[in-house]
Amino acid sequence: MANYSKPSSSSDGGLIFGFIILGLGVLLLLRKLGIFFPAWLLSWPMILIAIGLVVSIKHQFRSLFGGIMLFLGVYFLLDREFAFDFGMERYILPIGLIILGIYLITQKQKEKRIMDNVQDQIRNKTFKSPDSESGGEGSSSNFAGSGTTDSSQKPPISGVSGTSFSDRINIDAVFSGVNKRVLSKNFQGGKLTAAFGGVDLDLTQADFSGLINLQVDVIFGGMKIIVPPHWDVRVEVTNVAAGVEDKRIYRQSEVDADKVLVLRGTVFFGGLEIKSF
Repeated sequence: MANYSKPSSSSDGGLIFGFIILGLGVLLLLRKLGIFFPAWLLSWPMILIAIGLVVSIKHQFRSLFGGIMLFLGVYFLLDREFAFDFGMERYILPIGLIILGIYLITQKQKEKRIMDNVQDQIRNKTFKSPDSESGGEGSSSNFAGSGTTDSSQKPPISGVSGTSFSDRINIDAVFSGVNKRVLSKNFQGGKLTAAFGGVDLDLTQADFSGLINLQVDVIFGGMKIIVPPHWDVRVEVTNVAAGVEDKRIYRQSEVDADKVLVLRGTVFFGGLEIKSF
């Protein structure tokens, strides 16, 4: 029986982004009416703060990009609007490069650990093989038990290009591009963020049963998702000054009602493209 899980409200970016747009509209209306409000609320550092808040809330305040946007926004807001002189302007670029380098190194090491774990599982025959299939029900049940345990313990793959065996994905493409192919047969969704960058996600070799949610957030970037033609893909994203294109090829075969992929999130000054072959 298909497992239809209730979508988590914390990952719905439309509500958060809606409040930001509402607040911006109220401030612009107050300006037109001549009603006083602090001018710094419409300054450009507030854009960085808003982006940082949206991304951080979506990722439960565990996003490096969200933290960087919040830090830069608050720093420039205090420095330019409130005349706080921190004397750090000459250090921002080298510190930023150091943080980015540490982030890329740690993500690469995490990817290597997961791939080593996958190779160990293959050597230990925890993945299903033709030999295990010919071994009867006993070997199949052993695989099912061990495979389920390992699958639930595998952490989601983050923003590194390549092939992923993880059941959940968490990709952050910040001023960069990420190409990812998912091979999991128990795909459970995840989160994609493209900020001033791009993400290409290939799900043609993935499989799942029931309903899953994939959070997509595009800010001044682009994202392309390739899905099998028989999946039921439902797009429920909020797009502002952006394009969302469904370029899937519809074939004579019916859509599988047991495979429902729901795309949620926000596309802001960017593009989201859905394709199939």
